[in-house]
Amino acid sequence: MIDKNAVFDLVGKNMALWCGTDMDATDLADAVYFANSHNLSEVSVAPDMIQTVWPWLEKTSVKIMTRFYMENNKITEEQISDVTVRINACLRHGANGAQIFLNVGGLGDLVEQMHFVRDDLFFNKDLSIGLDISEIGPFDWGNVFANMRKINASSVIFAFAHDTGNKSDFVGRLYGMLNAWGAENKFNLHFAFGPNCMRIEQAIRLVQQVRPGLMDGLRFWVSF
Repeated sequence: MIDKNAVFDLVGKNMALWCGTDMDATDLADAVYFANSHNLSEVSVAPDMIQTVWPWLEKTSVKIMTRFYMENNKITEEQISDVTVRINACLRHGANGAQIFLNVGGLGDLVEQMHFVRDDLFFNKDLSIGLDISEIGPFDWGNVFANMRKINASSVIFAFAHDTGNKSDFVGRLYGMLNAWGAENKFNLHFAFGPNCMRIEQAIRLVQQVRPGLMDGLRFWVSF
């Protein structure tokens, strides 16, 4: 398990908590206490955890995000309808927003079918789109960012699912993404690297160097 205090010492207010699906009520209570005591801005929980954590966070400034996964490269209308119903239920029960994780191949379908209802569904709420940065080529960034703007994303979350250590091209991919980031992108930048302090440190250094204007909205999702 990653040392949460070590990550907090590294990134401070840019840290956010990721609550695993196997956490019980005691674990969730500990996570809420950690978030409050460290003045964190967000926690991410599974949909069935919303009604447990909401009473504890209702009167705090900590946002509750809930996670959804769409694994196919082809996103159908039925899938959009299903996830929309489930997101709406979570928002009604106290969630401040939703994180939708999907393959980059399905991004266009998701945006095309959901952007019409995005502002009504997420009125005063956040929508985050999660992608694996290792699936995105150097010439794909314009299309990825255009889709984020079209769906009015609050943030984009980049994971790095196939990290091969020193053999990976993580730094190059991240540098390419930051160089492609334009002033027209108004959404925030988030990362979900799991228990990897090295990647977190590399990312924060690159963002500070290449896009320091993104620092305020930068988040590193760390498992509790």
